[in-house]
Amino acid sequence: MDATTQLVPEREQLILIVDDISRNLQVLGSILGEHGYSVNVASHGQGALDSLAAQMPDLILLDIQMPDIDGLEVCRRLKSDPTTRHIPVIFLTARTETDDIVRGFEAGAVDYITKPFVSAELLARVRTHLKIKQYSDFIIQQNRHLQELDNEKNEMLSIVAHDLKNPIASIQLMADLIAHKQGVVPPEQLQSYANDLGQATQKMMALIKNLLDMHHIESGAFILRLAPVDILPMLDHLVDEYRLRAEQKSIILRVHRPECLPMIHGDETAVYQVLDNLVSNAVKYSPQGKTVTIECQADAAVVRFIVRDEGPGLSEEDQKKLFGKFARLSAQPTGGESSTGLGLSIVKRLVEYMHGSVRCESRLGAGAAFIVEFPVSTEAL
Repeated sequence: MDATTQLVPEREQLILIVDDISRNLQVLGSILGEHGYSVNVASHGQGALDSLAAQMPDLILLDIQMPDIDGLEVCRRLKSDPTTRHIPVIFLTARTETDDIVRGFEAGAVDYITKPFVSAELLARVRTHLKIKQYSDFIIQQNRHLQELDNEKNEMLSIVAHDLKNPIASIQLMADLIAHKQGVVPPEQLQSYANDLGQATQKMMALIKNLLDMHHIESGAFILRLAPVDILPMLDHLVDEYRLRAEQKSIILRVHRPECLPMIHGDETAVYQVLDNLVSNAVKYSPQGKTVTIECQADAAVVRFIVRDEGPGLSEEDQKKLFGKFARLSAQPTGGESSTGLGLSIVKRLVEYMHGSVRCESRLGAGAAFIVEFPVSTEAL
């Protein structure tokens, strides 16, 4: 989305008119209303300040001379409050003395309009300052976004450095042992070293793969080719792939699948990545001797894929950040497996790109269930 699109107002712009003379309120309200602006009015300074709690305007037309709190003081209060200082204030005045105008600018006003009002001048000044505010808001929004990206980059670098440090250290250790014990290490010990090297490189590759996947998704380089997909062969393949890993932790894989399911609307590679991640997590976080249940269901609109585990469950705090990038949860893998904190955020992005949904149902100490719903393919009906 480009800057021009961003700057188009999503609603009618709201202008607050503050004047103790009702005739002025009527005239200004009529002029602005006829040109598509929403209008709120206040007849005194305190009323103007009180109205901001209910609705924040995009611009304020503020009379200088008022009986309770004059316009200069109202403006000073607005500019001293971080929540209102960004609202442009145009003074309304019947006086054109230089000192009064200067005091108005010193109080924080951006412009002034003299009475009696000239409609064309009023509208021109209002349009100009609303446009300036739009650009200012856009710049603030972009700066905030850049700050978030910078924070995210720093967090990513910290996590990558931390998560790569241990496997690299393991590889270095194994390499040193092999180099210094050539000819004296029995074959079974070399096999153990090779296994350790393999596990360390797998952890590094998993981290790099997840980082690349997230980058491709966010940059738009991850292109989904949506078509009818049969989910059952994927399920059977995943069960075969993870059964051995589950048995190594004495985990029972239990599968409930119908003989046939409707085709889903999705990208075959992305669907497999989603299912693989959820089954992998269930095995990874389940304690020894527990059961992981995989189930497929369907109704007229969606095919539902459910993975239940008997692990430690998730606290309410963990559930709030579950699908965030680099989420670090209190639950940890039970067999020393690696976790990058990126997997579920990738799952959520992919599922939503395929017009599906993913959620988690869990209670602390009572396991977790991850439910993914894919839309049924209309091409397959």
